[in-house]
Amino acid sequence: MESKKRTLAKTAVYRSSTTVLLFVLGWILTKNIYETSLITIIFNVGATLIYYFHERMWGKINWGITIKPKYSELHKTINV
Repeated sequence: MESKKRTLAKTAVYRSSTTVLLFVLGWILTKNIYETSLITIIFNVGATLIYYFHERMWGKINWGITIKPKYSELHKTINV
């Protein structure tokens, strides 16, 4: 399971890049800085919260995860 700090860092990097994309697209489509800013802020606050909890939920699900043995455990298996 990854730490909460790692999840927060991933969230910040991802949301920053998508915020820039949304702002640019909003500006191109509306040509209105107020509307573009409002849409970008509201969307990103909601999307950031959804992404954070999505990552935390998936961190608790073991489906599809393969656990590799530690080097010491692998070494013991080979020498037996």
